Amino acid sequence: MKIIPRYGKALLSLSMVLTLWLVVSCGSSHTPLVPYDEAASQWDAIVDEHISDAQRADRLKRLGLQLDRLQASLKTDVAALNEELIALNVDYASTKDDMQQALSAFTHKRNAALMEYRDIIFSMRQEVSAEEWQALME
Repeated sequence: MKIIPRYGKALLSLSMVLTLWLVVSCGSSHTPLVPYDEAASQWDAIVDEHISDAQRADRLKRLGLQLDRLQASLKTDVAALNEELIALNVDYASTKDDMQQALSAFTHKRNAALMEYRDIIFSMRQEVSAEEWQALME
């Protein structure tokens, strides 16, 4: 009977390590995400400082908000996956296939979000020159 608790601890540890790996692999930065309103204010200020054309600045601000929302969505998705993996781990009747389905669904959703992330970044780059981009990224 002591084998089951060790096995359960091992699975819980594995799911925690996997979740940590997913969080790290999904992050675009090693810095924590700032609250949405604060991030929007910071981005708006940076854009206003470096982009004098009001139309381009407005488009960049909107794209920045889309990017911030997407990052928050990824963070939420990782938390939901963690909860699902924990629930599967607790459920002794769950199978490898159950866990694989959860991971596959998350991976599919994450890959779509990362493609959207890429598209937003390149849309932002189209709005500015290389020098402006460098200034915005500092």
